[in-house]
Amino acid sequence: MGLNNKIELESPEIIIINGSPRNNKNCSFIANEIKLKLEDSGLSSKIFNIYDMDIEYCTACGFCNKTGCCKFNDDMKPLYKMFDESKGTIVISPVHFDSISAKVKTVVDRTQAIYASKYILNKPSIDRNKKRIGMYIAVGGSKLYDSQFKGGQIVMDFFFKSINTKLLHNIYLNNTDNIPYTDNQEFKDTISKTLKAYIDSI
Repeated sequence: MGLNNKIELESPEIIIINGSPRNNKNCSFIANEIKLKLEDSGLSSKIFNIYDMDIEYCTACGFCNKTGCCKFNDDMKPLYKMFDESKGTIVISPVHFDSISAKVKTVVDRTQAIYASKYILNKPSIDRNKKRIGMYIAVGGSKLYDSQFKGGQIVMDFFFKSINTKLLHNIYLNNTDNIPYTDNQEFKDTISKTLKAYIDSI
């Protein structure tokens, strides 16, 4: 069930986007651990398992170019407000064909409404002067190769600019087909160290 059938949620301080369609796998384990660490530090957070949410594809209809908002009344709608009110966003995505998952790309495309409000209408729907900090975690199943994370990084750079969030931290995990996150102490240590720096920057 998506958010649209519930009372609109209070904005968390940190938005955690789990971009994997798989339950109880690497991305969800990472998301849950991050949430616990954030809340231990006193920051409220919420995990959005976007494959369980009702989020339509952007159709490039041009509605937001005229209005500054999206025509679809779905589970993306409360996220616009949350992006604005948050202190930061963390995106965790599996690597699909050297990029992010399809559903993460759908969320990215739907921020065209924010982009249009800023750059087409010059009436920003998001506070462009507010400090927000971003983190991107990419999870690849195969062993490392040259282009494995490049496509996703390009899209994430654009996404965080769109939601006026400074992307300070990028973390890449590879070879999870052979060594899952739960067995990878080196990567767990990297997450902990980077998250501490993330929290300190909020």
